[in-house]
Amino acid sequence: MNYRVIFNSRKLEALMPVIAITFLFSGIMAAKLSQTLSNYVASGLSSLIGCYKYASPLVIFLVLTYSLSFILKESRGAFAARSILFFLKTRVLACIWAVVFTSLCLRLSFFPQAFNGSFNEFRGSVITMIMSLAQNSFSYAIALAVVVSLLSSKFPLIFKIVSVPTRLIEKFGDILFPLIPVFMFMVGVYIYYLPAEVNNIMMKEGANALDFSKFKVFGMSLAVDSAGGLFGIYIAISMLVGIATLLWHFGFVLFIRKAVSGFSIKHYFSNYWIQMFPFLFATASESLSMPLNLVLVNKHFPDINKMVKDFTVSIGSYIGINGTSICVFVMAAFVAKLVGVELSFVELLMSIPIVIIIGLGVPGIPGELLLFGAPLAAFYNLPPSVSTVFITIFVGLQLGLPDSFRSGVNSTDNSLVCIYLNSEYKEKNI
Repeated sequence: MNYRVIFNSRKLEALMPVIAITFLFSGIMAAKLSQTLSNYVASGLSSLIGCYKYASPLVIFLVLTYSLSFILKESRGAFAARSILFFLKTRVLACIWAVVFTSLCLRLSFFPQAFNGSFNEFRGSVITMIMSLAQNSFSYAIALAVVVSLLSSKFPLIFKIVSVPTRLIEKFGDILFPLIPVFMFMVGVYIYYLPAEVNNIMMKEGANALDFSKFKVFGMSLAVDSAGGLFGIYIAISMLVGIATLLWHFGFVLFIRKAVSGFSIKHYFSNYWIQMFPFLFATASESLSMPLNLVLVNKHFPDINKMVKDFTVSIGSYIGINGTSICVFVMAAFVAKLVGVELSFVELLMSIPIVIIIGLGVPGIPGELLLFGAPLAAFYNLPPSVSTVFITIFVGLQLGLPDSFRSGVNSTDNSLVCIYLNSEYKEKNI
């Protein structure tokens, strides 16, 4: 059954960001009216997150294995190797930009909270984070994915086998899309009682209760303990993601203008970008938008070599996710701050490798940040009780507007990579 045909008309796709916001706010207001509903939803979400914690290592293994196998399969040859290396370079730069942007906007400290100024204390914090990474199931899933993908380059049958579950996971996006409003409603109900939930956890941990009236973004206070304040939190995090991703993309455009002779910024925005970005913003799916991206690149940049275009745009749907990488760091630091955990610049910086590795297995569907929540909670060594709240809010608030912004930048960045690599291909005859 084709769920996208049934549920997902073009009008619904275009309105999904607005629908998601509406259902989130409806959930907040419903929780305000009914404590019983809140208890029921909180119980359901806790069970769902519990299942997610167990399922996510398996999903990461499956999609990362296929993605790495695909990259190894396609990266034979000087141009392919150069293309993949350039994609990874831009990903690293996007992550560094996200860490700097997030740290400045949320006024994060440079060192972890436990750091008291001594080198031994700092070294201890680093060792703790590395040990937390080495001792969780996500690390084993990543290591196993690397091993199996290497074997697939020697045995083609393995590649055929690992490609099957990944296609099924991508099809899951067709089912997930119409369910986004339902999930957003549940998250709205859940976060209404977030202050009380977090403070209950803090009391159990023997810590002092948090004063949510002091939660600030850009120096402005947001009343987290009110329905309007919680809705403001979602808008604030969405705008942070939007600003961070769009500033990055505009910076990338300026780089291409300088690096590629004859590239016109006006032509790019008035012809290609104005058609591509709205579709990506509406659907939040790189996989769904890839055919349109190929058509628009071919139409508005006809001088690009067909091999360069086909290879770059197709493989870019797996590894060209700069917007997603930026969104991960903004979401992680913001949500951690929301639940009373102050991450630092150093902690965010140290998590870049794990974000890049997991990012190689992103399936290109709405809500793809699902893969990052639990691994980051483990890496930042959050207490189990706080970890559950962090994951729930991280997974919930990344839907809707943040999802749209990161998708819009992912695929439009791929077109810029395509333009740059085409110039390399011509100049150096790779």
